[in-house]
Amino acid sequence: MMNTQLFGIIDIGSNSVRLVLYEDAGNGIHRVIEESKNTIRLIDKVAKDGSLPLDQLDELIRTLNHFRVQCIANHVDFIRSVATAAIRNAANSREVVDALEAATGLTIEIASDEDEARYGFVGVMNAMDVANGFLMDIGGGSSEISLFLNRKIVHSVSFPFGAVNTTKRFSPDGEFNSGNLRDIHVMAETLFEQEPWLRQHPGLPLIGLGGTIRSLAKLSQRKATYSLPLAHNYRITPEVVQETIDSLSKMSLAQRLKLDGLSADRADILVPGLILLHTALQHTEATCCIVSGTGLREGVYYETAQPDKPLVEHVLTHSTEILLHNAGSTATPHTEQVHQLAMQLFEGLKERNSYGDDLRKTLYAASRLYRLGTVINYYTYPAHTFYWITHAGLNGLEHREIVLAALIAAHSGKKKSRKAYLPYQDLLNEEDLSAAVALGTLLQLAVRLDAGRQNQVEQIRVLHSASNSPVIELVCREHPATELEAAKDLADDFRKSWDFPLRFIVSPY
Repeated sequence: MMNTQLFGIIDIGSNSVRLVLYEDAGNGIHRVIEESKNTIRLIDKVAKDGSLPLDQLDELIRTLNHFRVQCIANHVDFIRSVATAAIRNAANSREVVDALEAATGLTIEIASDEDEARYGFVGVMNAMDVANGFLMDIGGGSSEISLFLNRKIVHSVSFPFGAVNTTKRFSPDGEFNSGNLRDIHVMAETLFEQEPWLRQHPGLPLIGLGGTIRSLAKLSQRKATYSLPLAHNYRITPEVVQETIDSLSKMSLAQRLKLDGLSADRADILVPGLILLHTALQHTEATCCIVSGTGLREGVYYETAQPDKPLVEHVLTHSTEILLHNAGSTATPHTEQVHQLAMQLFEGLKERNSYGDDLRKTLYAASRLYRLGTVINYYTYPAHTFYWITHAGLNGLEHREIVLAALIAAHSGKKKSRKAYLPYQDLLNEEDLSAAVALGTLLQLAVRLDAGRQNQVEQIRVLHSASNSPVIELVCREHPATELEAAKDLADDFRKSWDFPLRFIVSPY
């Protein structure tokens, strides 16, 4: 069993303060074992002279002491407490930190603008396979926007507005009209114009993080009766953002407080936050907003756990390793052999069905995770595998690809695949189902080609000719009698899915 460490990451934000406990197993493999939050609205306590009065820190001190006790109770190995805009920008910032440290015994780090942007970037990049785009973190008292190209930050800026202080300035009573909505837009647009690079890369996605974006995702998914219970990597068009602004701004604060799906601590500040987001989408000419469920806290975790190399190289590989670890499962020689054989079959046959990189990624994930459900019940493991993949959060895949991966991994016949597909028709179509059945059949063939658990098949080649159907060549150390016998019961399904008979030739290794 791996040795693990516990890290307590405390995020002292301008709106809320959070504690996340990460159980770290090394190499960035982790799971969250506890999370606590208190909405304090620290930015609201800043005085007119820009200072943060020490007599306004009582609730924050109580919260930090509570978090410290939680860390002690859980035997946390290391605590990092990071403060952002409200404390960073306070005129008496050092005095505030000294008071907090004296009252709590914690060491309080003040994240600079650059630190905050970098933490958010690391947290997002380790959970999302996007090479180029904008990243916008809307906090309570500031908003950071970064441009990244080839997964590296090339520009970054922090703006002195967030959901809380913008609300306080333009609509302190939580009510909206055309005038204050326009004023928020003009304020943001004026500041955006001071950064020319924001206009120089139209057509990229904008990745959004923070409570404003998560609340937007929850409302959008609820309205659309969205089938997948995941916010991370959910995509929202600028038009949907504008529609949400229009709908919410016409409601009174009392009505928003009763709105199903909108938390009470967001009811007054969500509309200003959404205007900041929408203005950024318009200004950058971004194609959409991609919701990130990860950000600063995850970035701080990675920089704490692996400071020499906080960015992971392959998001999907890293995510499958996390999922296997957290399920209490490990790769075995058999599952690794099945994965390798499945990918070799895919490469040999992909041109026959013009399958692209999206389907290659889904098969990659499915062939690594197909036995995940055995930790619950071997006899019904395909159903458990399907649920696990669609609910646990598989980073590196878009939502459509996650459901495809689940269908492929859990495939045990076309009828069962169709039944599993039906609730997800908002994400998939019949062509997707056909591809999932074909690749699920391919995965099951790979399973059968290691039926003896002896890794007899060293390599698979698919031989094509102009006049005959493809033939699958098995390069083996010994004759794979057990594997060939196991493959026979898949012959009919394979022919229906791939439109050619399943034929093998065996070559010596």
